[in-house]
Amino acid sequence: MISSIIVAVDGSDHASNAQKIAIDLALKYGSKLTIIHVLTHDHPTEDVKRMVAAEHLSEPAPAQATAAKVAAPSIIGGMSSLLSSLNNADAQIIMTLGEKILNAATNKAKAAGVSDVVAEVRSGDYANCILETATKAGADMIVMGRRGQSTLKGFMTGSVSHKVSQRANCSVLTVK
Repeated sequence: MISSIIVAVDGSDHASNAQKIAIDLALKYGSKLTIIHVLTHDHPTEDVKRMVAAEHLSEPAPAQATAAKVAAPSIIGGMSSLLSSLNNADAQIIMTLGEKILNAATNKAKAAGVSDVVAEVRSGDYANCILETATKAGADMIVMGRRGQSTLKGFMTGSVSHKVSQRANCSVLTVK
């Protein structure tokens, strides 16, 4: 039986596919679904900064949109590492995009009928954050994309999905 599932989301196509499968599994088994987003450590690109400005993502949401939005989870993990490597504007963009990704994923799971959904934003090493969340939740399965939004640096040091699959105490499903 699968009673607790973790799914990692980062806005990539592979993560979106992983989320669809995690939702299907959670519905089939009546599982608790924990959705985790680990904040990126990279500086946002100029394209991302322009998109945030154009979409007014860093401004407060209108009252009617806020009612439909999932309550923003607190950020777990050391924010000092994120803030020390980024200026405040870049850190705000990363946190805003992370919250948007997580809220969209949570809303999608709830709209599909998953009744027990938990959302978590983390800061730190990607693999470690996913593994710590899985341990804390007593996860029976971790579902994640095979490739995410990582940079070439991440490719050279080993993929997050590989690290998680090697170190997890539960089943890991990697999705293309």
